[in-house]
Amino acid sequence: MKRLAALAAAVAVLGHQGCYRPKLVAGADPPRRLAGLAGRTWPRVAGMRLHVFNTGTNRVSPLLVGTPAPWRPAPAFVIEHPNRGLVVFDCGLGAEIARLGERALNPVARFLIKTRSLPGWDLPEQMEKAGLSPDRVQVVILSHLHFDHVGGCDAFRSARFVVGRGEREHGRSRMNGFEPDHVDWIPQGAWQVIDFDGAKPYATFDRTVDLFGDGSIVLVAGGGHTVGGLGALVHLPGGPVLLAGDLVVHFDWLRSNDVQRIAVDPERAAAVRNRVRRLLELAPEVIVFPGHDLPRIPPGRSDIIVHEPRAFRPLFWPVD
Repeated sequence: MKRLAALAAAVAVLGHQGCYRPKLVAGADPPRRLAGLAGRTWPRVAGMRLHVFNTGTNRVSPLLVGTPAPWRPAPAFVIEHPNRGLVVFDCGLGAEIARLGERALNPVARFLIKTRSLPGWDLPEQMEKAGLSPDRVQVVILSHLHFDHVGGCDAFRSARFVVGRGEREHGRSRMNGFEPDHVDWIPQGAWQVIDFDGAKPYATFDRTVDLFGDGSIVLVAGGGHTVGGLGALVHLPGGPVLLAGDLVVHFDWLRSNDVQRIAVDPERAAAVRNRVRRLLELAPEVIVFPGHDLPRIPPGRSDIIVHEPRAFRPLFWPVD
């Protein structure tokens, strides 16, 4: 009954709001400088590699994002670190989506977000096929706790889980795209909560934390899409990449001033979006991986491996 009541409430709210109207937010204008980069030279960490996987696809209701509302990928990332083993950034969709379909989700998520996957395409299984044992994962960075970013994280039982401050406390409502069961099993002592208060600026971001203290992975404060969202600047040998999570939902979202009806704090979401825009303006060599899109990878980037590129095409999946 509670689930039916929640679904009825969601439908009533969206019905009251009527047809989709863009949520246009210009956002704060960030400084035109790259902080902490002497001579605009990026660190390059030998031995780092980024593996890119897609775990399925989803399509957000036009009631939330307008039209067109295409099917988009649900990627997950594995970083090979020379001293820290394997580091996961977001886990994508879990195996239960392939097994049960949208029945695995609560009625609200089922109504607002169409979701598809196939057996064997969850992150842990793809890692095994690629020779990257989930047992080697020491750290899992979760950009935020929406269900399409934390599926399959229970395969990393010995890992430390990194999340932004406030995300766990606010990431409980199934009305807002969370499935708490995905992360409730994680022991209290396995969480590392990043508090960006007093953190240093880096590149175009106002608050950042060097995760390991070696400059290899720099976490950037997000928020807006959810309360405690974060991204990660990864300093690969061939140049930096930004794993943005839903700080940048997809490239169409990045180019538009419409933050859509998927941001809990539209002003903050727009401010973070503008910092990513400024980053690409001042440092176009940075490769941005949005939460639901795939960038063009320059030729010769052997430090970035996209596994099964065909899986990033919507027609690969059994979509309606």
